[in-house]
Amino acid sequence: MGATHAADFVFEPKVWADHIQAYFDRFLVFGAFAVRNNELTGEGKGMTVNFPYFKAIGDAEEPAETDVLTVDKLGDDSFSCSVFEVGKAVGFTKKSFKKSAASANAIMAEAQRQIARVHAEKVDKKLLTEIETSGTDGYVAAADADLMNIRNLNIGKVKAFGDKHREAVVCFMHSLQLLDLQNDTTSGFMKADANDPFNMINGFAGRLLNMAIVENDNMTKIAPAGAITKDRYRSIICKPNAYGIISKQEMEMDSDKDILAREYIITGNEWYGVKNFDKKVSNLDKKIAFVTTTSSN
Repeated sequence: MGATHAADFVFEPKVWADHIQAYFDRFLVFGAFAVRNNELTGEGKGMTVNFPYFKAIGDAEEPAETDVLTVDKLGDDSFSCSVFEVGKAVGFTKKSFKKSAASANAIMAEAQRQIARVHAEKVDKKLLTEIETSGTDGYVAAADADLMNIRNLNIGKVKAFGDKHREAVVCFMHSLQLLDLQNDTTSGFMKADANDPFNMINGFAGRLLNMAIVENDNMTKIAPAGAITKDRYRSIICKPNAYGIISKQEMEMDSDKDILAREYIITGNEWYGVKNFDKKVSNLDKKIAFVTTTSSN
């Protein structure tokens, strides 16, 4: 028979890296709406990216005829983001391939899919935590009857963003909030179009108030307190470029074999950073709004 030759193995790390990245992007929810930045990709570029910006100058003046204009400064500043590693390993004993009813290719494909899923879930959780570090409360439930409906959603959007509320592009809400929204007898018409560019995003339910409505059960839950006896959930409305993902290293796959243990190991890891851009340049530059409602279920 002879020794194993290279041609006997079909596993290609680079090919897997491409596939797993595609799966990773498919599983992202919050990340699907994030600004993507690859400034740090590659060796020798450090672990932190800085975003420079110009500060806003003061209001214009109305000088009298003999008044002298006040000289204002145009300053600049920056905000930074550090990256973190996301990794996962899966192992298979030689016997497991022989015992499983599935083929080796099917087992590998499932491992690939699940590594991508847990990577995306980890990054999404990091994004949600980062998103909630800054935002404007547009609507906060004050009684048990303050459920999610089109009226409260619209109130939250307009109160948070004012005349810029039409710039909002997406609202992430808990499934119980979406249930109340859909069951409301005076609810507006939510359009779910198969041709919508966001239709492939996990949790996309349709459009309302010109926003994509995305269902996600990771939304923050607030326990009953005071006069409110029901659970509350915080939905998040975002404008474009409200937050970002900074990449240091895209998905990298490695494999190894422990010949004594007769075990195959597959690992996947990547380096990412997340950043909230709400009110970073100016306090007037509001990009994220919170709508907190109770749940009837």
